[in-house]
Amino acid sequence: MRRTSSPILFIVAITISSLGILNQATNVTLQGSSSKNCSYSIEIETTCAPSAETKDHISVRFSDSAGNLIIVKHLKNPKLLYAPKGFKKQGGAYGGFERCAIDLFEASGTCMKQSVCSLYLKKVGTDDWRPGWVKVLHQESSGALVPVSYVFYFRTFVPENVWYGLDYCHSKEGFMPHFATFET
Repeated sequence: MRRTSSPILFIVAITISSLGILNQATNVTLQGSSSKNCSYSIEIETTCAPSAETKDHISVRFSDSAGNLIIVKHLKNPKLLYAPKGFKKQGGAYGGFERCAIDLFEASGTCMKQSVCSLYLKKVGTDDWRPGWVKVLHQESSGALVPVSYVFYFRTFVPENVWYGLDYCHSKEGFMPHFATFET
């Protein structure tokens, strides 16, 4: 008689171990209280897929499991962290969201009490845009940037005029990007 329980047990053990790591990330306590403002940086990679770049307005909203929420209605003034070999700015200021680039945007808002576990993007306009991943960093008083979120993987074109993203705080949709409706 052939045994097949070992591979299944191995897969279950990996899944349970991964869920433990996921829970550890959401239980991180950040310094500061939600009554004051903190500085954050949002790092966004645009994939190298054809037509992945955009000139559209991009918004982001992110929160922790305690319900602290930050909304940036229009990401502006990016700092280019990575550009592909041979990349050249097309005159004027860099607008961000270029193909194969990694951009950094600044934001401020309520201090999160725990790690950022929910992040949604909204694209207003008709360009296609395909982000690869997004992560949130907290700027400490020393100026150092410290990761305070999961890496939110998109790797798909963002639909127009809707919030689209991931909620690891209260997810019933699994870990795939999905549409969400918010009052704000």
